[in-house]
Amino acid sequence: MTSWLTTILLAGFTVTHETRMPEVPVPVPEVPVDASADVVRGAWLYRVAACVGCHSPPFAEAKHLGGGRDLPTQFGTFYAPNISPDPTVGIGGWSEQDFTRALRDGVSPSGRRYWPTFPYMTYTNMTDADIHALWAYVSTQPTVHTEEKPHEIRPRYRTPGLLGLWRSLEFRRGPMEPDPSQSDGWNRGRYLALGVTYCDQCHTPRNNLGLLERGRFMAGGTNPGKSAVHPNLTSDPTYGLSDWTRDGLAQFLATGDKPDGSRADPDYIMAEKIHDSYAWLSEADREAIAEYVFALPPVAYDPETGTGARHAQGSR
Repeated sequence: MTSWLTTILLAGFTVTHETRMPEVPVPVPEVPVDASADVVRGAWLYRVAACVGCHSPPFAEAKHLGGGRDLPTQFGTFYAPNISPDPTVGIGGWSEQDFTRALRDGVSPSGRRYWPTFPYMTYTNMTDADIHALWAYVSTQPTVHTEEKPHEIRPRYRTPGLLGLWRSLEFRRGPMEPDPSQSDGWNRGRYLALGVTYCDQCHTPRNNLGLLERGRFMAGGTNPGKSAVHPNLTSDPTYGLSDWTRDGLAQFLATGDKPDGSRADPDYIMAEKIHDSYAWLSEADREAIAEYVFALPPVAYDPETGTGARHAQGSR
């Protein structure tokens, strides 16, 4: 799952991220025709929430739920764990309460705080019903045995209490409440963008502590693991989506085709997410995300250079 840490870049610090091969499909089995409604919905959420990219990555040797995806960041390299029902190296010993606590609170069954490379700061916003559906799906999948790789945390970030301090400043526990002043489409789009697909975690710049610059909410950010820049998604006429339309954004999420006739760069993580995750959204859901994004206030911020204005309010 995409890291909050990958939005920060230290001068001269570069890392290598294993990119997908387009011809290699994700190792996700078909959902049985007799599966329960919760399992069917959980399988869909596993796709659109981009769990698939880390825990069932598109590599020839990968196993469904086996993890292993490398997540290079400024703070070190992290590896996605095995989340299959394996009782020794997976989550076979977990209860549904344990699973819910991991997504809602970012805490393991033993009480260990997770690094936010596991984007619980977004998944905390999910509804109880959607978290239950994910559990129903994951807990009924085949067991696989893949050993977890230890995280490679850079020495300067091993200071005791550092993660707890970051959480106290950044983590906002959910679930997300709808805004009655907004339309159903806007609320659905916000839920998907900020509670399921975690658009804000990549498209909002961060300060040197890894905290979201909320005055530049959704105004773009850098990704050192991919040497790429996440674009400004606000309506700013200079740096934002001024040349796009809502229909164009919804189409991009389905196909990777941009309004100018170009396509999402196949070496860029967004192309993978569209292919393996966002294309699985319904047309109505993609239109809802577009409705929410196009309602964002303009922020005159250039993510390429890291310079520009702030908006007075920010958002969640």
